[in-house]
Amino acid sequence: MRVAKEGLRVILAAVGLAVLSGVFGLGGLALFFVLLACAFTFFFRDPDRVPPVGEHLLVSPADGEVLGLETLDTHPALGGPATRIIIFLSLLDVHIVRAPFAATVASVDHRPGKFLPAYRPEAGEQNESTTLVLKGGRVDAVMKMSVGVAARRIKSFVRPGDAVARGQKAGLMFFGSRVELTLPRSVTIRTSLHGKVKAGQTVIGEVQP
Repeated sequence: MRVAKEGLRVILAAVGLAVLSGVFGLGGLALFFVLLACAFTFFFRDPDRVPPVGEHLLVSPADGEVLGLETLDTHPALGGPATRIIIFLSLLDVHIVRAPFAATVASVDHRPGKFLPAYRPEAGEQNESTTLVLKGGRVDAVMKMSVGVAARRIKSFVRPGDAVARGQKAGLMFFGSRVELTLPRSVTIRTSLHGKVKAGQTVIGEVQP
């Protein structure tokens, strides 16, 4: 199983503690750290994802459950009416975040904040987050990664000016989080409330080809 390199440090630390506990004859503690290493390996797994054929199809930026589909009268970064898709990631979901379409990263804005449970409505506004503004040929979008109670870190893989392909890895969130994708109202939404989605694979929107 391939894992994100950002997770290797905590995995190896757990393995090291397991070995050290075994050396000192602490079998129960060694077993605990072995199980912890396995849990970290599972959490930081990095599976291959192949986007569906069709550049007019927007793919999900994250694995998880669609917790909200909100209509906005306007959004400052998009210059008009918009739809916000809110995806909640549990500890069992892959936490690699991917670009929903081919675009240029216009900005990357990290903001400190609280660590409220990621499924709570106020978490999107109050929790620590990193927001990417994506400029595409046919559509622009705002993608916001917010951490939760367990999550304390967001790793962005991109910088302003970078070009990203559809389904390309854009970031990693550490433990239980949420991703909000805000799209112009002109995009046809292809997902539903409480639907299960996979990053870089599940179609969540469509623009005119």
